[in-house]
Amino acid sequence: MNAEGAYLQNIQKDIEWDTILFATKVNRDGAAIQTFNSHPFLKMKKVWADNFYTIETAAWLAKAEYIISEIELPPFYMKRKNQIYIQIFNFKEWNNNIARLMLHADFIVKQQEHEKLENIRGILNATILPLENIASTKFKKDPPKKRSKKNIVMYCGGFKNNGITSSAINLMKNINKQKYQIIVVEDENLGFDETKNLEKVPDDVIKIQTSESLNLFPEEEEAFFQFHDYPLEHLMKHGPTHFLTPGIKRIYQRELKRLLGDTKVDVALDFDGYFKHWTLLMASSNAPNKIIFQHNEMMQEYSKKLNNAYKHRADLNIVFPLYNYFDRIVSVAKPIEMVNKRDLQHIVYDESKMTYVHNSIDYPYILQSSKLEDEAVIPVDTFNFVTMGRLSPEKNQQMMIAAFQKLQEEFPDTNLFIIGSGELEDTLKTYVTELSLDDKVHFLGQLDNPFATIAACDAFLLSSIHEGQPMVLLECLVLNKPILATDTPGCAGLLKGYGLLARNDVENFVMGMKEIRTGYKPPKAFDYKAYNQEAIRMLEEILEMK
Repeated sequence: MNAEGAYLQNIQKDIEWDTILFATKVNRDGAAIQTFNSHPFLKMKKVWADNFYTIETAAWLAKAEYIISEIELPPFYMKRKNQIYIQIFNFKEWNNNIARLMLHADFIVKQQEHEKLENIRGILNATILPLENIASTKFKKDPPKKRSKKNIVMYCGGFKNNGITSSAINLMKNINKQKYQIIVVEDENLGFDETKNLEKVPDDVIKIQTSESLNLFPEEEEAFFQFHDYPLEHLMKHGPTHFLTPGIKRIYQRELKRLLGDTKVDVALDFDGYFKHWTLLMASSNAPNKIIFQHNEMMQEYSKKLNNAYKHRADLNIVFPLYNYFDRIVSVAKPIEMVNKRDLQHIVYDESKMTYVHNSIDYPYILQSSKLEDEAVIPVDTFNFVTMGRLSPEKNQQMMIAAFQKLQEEFPDTNLFIIGSGELEDTLKTYVTELSLDDKVHFLGQLDNPFATIAACDAFLLSSIHEGQPMVLLECLVLNKPILATDTPGCAGLLKGYGLLARNDVENFVMGMKEIRTGYKPPKAFDYKAYNQEAIRMLEEILEMK
């Protein structure tokens, strides 16, 4: 048995009353530890630890009545009911586990100032004390604090370079900061691009990151792995409204407690809606309002293949039945809501839960960024088309490139600039070379500021097979760009009156490109300010629903 196993074994046993686990560095003579050690209120059995990765100390971590620590507790720790956790805060360095631990603490004795501690102070249940106040303190829990804001715990999908990330960050910028405190929960193992995107999250948002590991008891393992390995059999046995069995729900409620301590969750928001671990956390929450978003035609996503393998199916086999445990299932446009209602009626027990809310936009940032220096070099003596999106099958850039080749026969003075990266990048570059278009089709990769490039080009193209409410189209409408997009429900619902639509084939797409090239102008201007006000109103309406 390892330390984590010993800890899990002992948190199922009774607390040993009148015991203190003193967690200290090798030197037990520090001022804080000595102050506690002589405290008249804490006259009880003392156990000392400087390493929680031994079986003995991990067991005491689980069963001691008081934990008084000047070192960082391990990631598997979560405070038990009737356990008092006092953290001596002397950390100069901050990490994801320390952030999590502060949400468990009953008392924080502050020896070291740290801005990150101040950032999360608004959601802490702990009483924060200076060291000199310890002698007069009776370490009994205070009543829960009254809060002026609702806590929204939100998962955003890993902060990938996609529209979901853009939409999530826009939501955080636009939401009423006086009414809502957003707490983003996220995996701690993010890649370079994902970490850069996470850094774009507003400073007033609290970020809690953790690994996807679980505190799983041995007797739970068989049912847990059966559930994850055979979700369709589990669904057939229990049905959609009993899919989340009490045993599985307990596991994820415990994990949410390990992640957030006793933080009150008013709204559990799975803004991504693709990854089963995070959907299970939100669905298992006791929050009075649980919301999950649908950013696309979800049965199309279920059927999406990459390298002859279904990209999302393993996760969606669990996510789809979990819709029944949310209070609202939110598409990002009315046409997408209608498609998802039709396609998922066999699994969503209460169709009235399904609704839609428009994505919000950060139009000041878009307009300001469009005026900055362009990372790409866009010629001024040609007509320049631009597209932006992940280079993946559903974005259908190969069809766009084929249509662009046809356009060259009549309009050789055109270029195509492609912003983005993805799994089909090499395939698309090879295809461009085969069509002898290397001097006409330009792959720009990921750009820190794509808006300057889009603004410098003459028109925008989107060739997707299916879409939700494409953020990139909203951004182009703010920039007043002529747009041609494929006639999918998501694009059609947004572009009517504001852009051109074409059927999803080379012949029709090239006809649309010709119309754009010969001077197409949309019949009406997009009022992005009015649009954004309505999007924010719609969002806050579902946040307030009971």
